[in-house]
Amino acid sequence: MTDSKKNDDMTQSDNRKLGDAAVQVSDQALALIENSLVWDNLLPWIPGYNIDGIDRILPRFRNKGFNFVSLTLAGGAGVSSSIDSCMRRIARVRREIQERADWMVLATSVQAIRQARAEGKLAVNFNFQETLPFDDSLEMIEVYYQLGIRQALLAYNQKNRVGDGCAERTDAGLSRFGVEVVKTMNRVGMLVDGSHSGYRTTMDAMEVCEGPFIFSHANPAALHPHYRNIQDDQIKSCAASGGVIGINGVGGFLGDQHASSQSLFRCIDYVGELVGFEHVGLGLDYVEDIEGAYRIRQSASLAWPGDPGKVVKYQFAGPEQLSELVQLMLDHGYPEVAIRGILGENWAGLCERVWK
Repeated sequence: MTDSKKNDDMTQSDNRKLGDAAVQVSDQALALIENSLVWDNLLPWIPGYNIDGIDRILPRFRNKGFNFVSLTLAGGAGVSSSIDSCMRRIARVRREIQERADWMVLATSVQAIRQARAEGKLAVNFNFQETLPFDDSLEMIEVYYQLGIRQALLAYNQKNRVGDGCAERTDAGLSRFGVEVVKTMNRVGMLVDGSHSGYRTTMDAMEVCEGPFIFSHANPAALHPHYRNIQDDQIKSCAASGGVIGINGVGGFLGDQHASSQSLFRCIDYVGELVGFEHVGLGLDYVEDIEGAYRIRQSASLAWPGDPGKVVKYQFAGPEQLSELVQLMLDHGYPEVAIRGILGENWAGLCERVWK
């Protein structure tokens, strides 16, 4: 699956990096999307990040072929992640889903996700981009699981009770409490996610984790050396656990401010060639309000330390790029079975093994 010759007919648009070729989408690509389970394992759904766009954003994903989206209901970097605020947010979003039962459903098993797809509905469940909502109570992990939280990452950029984040000045690894958090998540069936977390914290967690470990939305540092991206040995350890790496569509982590489909494909191709395409999925991390996301990051400088000389304001790959991404995989010789895996079957197979 090596690079083929690029189309010489260059175009420029808002969502393509200048110098990348336009992608001509074929009927084969569209049919493959229609006949596949399509799964995005990370969509921010918290104050300032999409939560007020339920009737605008989620229909876009559904209309472009997505069957399942995992919604973030707690995060770090200034987002309130107390037990009280998280429970209120869960209650709000569960109510909003119930009010849209004609096209949307809360699905907490892979079987329910497949059933929703058969009925033409968008399936969702929830994730935390932090372990702060657990507070110091391991018992809360099972409570959240029963309410639909199916994955949680360890530390959002900064240090917490569990371990260090990827933007910390230290890299101390998993704490004693963190070890118990991972063991409890394993017991209840909640996926352990290394995205945003420090290098040693993730490597320690993968040693402790009794089942598949994931990076729900992370890109290879070998292609773009941002502190939010992950090293090759993290990718290899994740794959060795039976896990999946969800490729992220954030321009700043792609090294492409336009978040082009080509840049997204390069990350898929790199990880797939490194550890096997059965360990690759999608975790786009799409944000509609680019200016709002920029302001939030600027106000949380400890979580997002400046990157001198690098672009801070960038675009996010959206659901409309799915068909281009599939076409790029076809153009580079990917067999349909590999594409179906990347689109969703890899996540589905993993979750069938972990969720309880």
